[in-house]
Amino acid sequence: MEQVKAVIFDMDGLMFDTEIMYYQANKEVADRIGLDFTYDYYAQYIGMSDEELHRNLYLDYEDEAKVTQLIKESSDMLFDIIKKDGLIKKPGLLELLEYLEENQVKKVVASSNIKTVVSFFLEHGNVHKYFDCFIGGDEVRRAKPDPEIFEKAWERLGVAKEHTIILEDSMNGIRAAYDAEINVIMVPDLFQPDHEAKQKAFAICDDLLQVKEFIAEKNSFVKL
Repeated sequence: MEQVKAVIFDMDGLMFDTEIMYYQANKEVADRIGLDFTYDYYAQYIGMSDEELHRNLYLDYEDEAKVTQLIKESSDMLFDIIKKDGLIKKPGLLELLEYLEENQVKKVVASSNIKTVVSFFLEHGNVHKYFDCFIGGDEVRRAKPDPEIFEKAWERLGVAKEHTIILEDSMNGIRAAYDAEINVIMVPDLFQPDHEAKQKAFAICDDLLQVKEFIAEKNSFVKL
């Protein structure tokens, strides 16, 4: 592998421990208003855009009023929790960001979440300053597993693909990175890597501290 000069970060489940927060907020509201919202149903949309999730909610539940209520109230609940309690950073996030900053490695967030939410999370997670830019799912036409968002993020970096890596936790994100022809490191969150993940990921790391060590080793080897 070539020297790493740029890193594209997914956000939910990779930088912040948010996926379970999303599910719990949706589940609490769904139970209250009488919708059967299961974890298996939610899990199939992890890594996809909010727009796609919402579209399928309307199609699957066929109750426009209740789905609209679910979307609004679960979102309000999540934002209130974050404003009150903050965000839980994934282990090694700050250490990785500091290392990349010190070594002048470019950094961008490419999240399926809409841009205003990405900005809100980065600010409340106190990591906004580390990133050169960020891209939300509402800035592309096609959500992950389509590679469009990673292609757009890479174009903003001005770094060759062979010098770029993507960090992802979801299978949809890994598929998108693979199709963008950019090396991807999987950092599992809710799902352990299956055969497809092992085949398409350049490496699999237990956490972001291990990612830092991986990049440091690769870059040190290249410099020798």
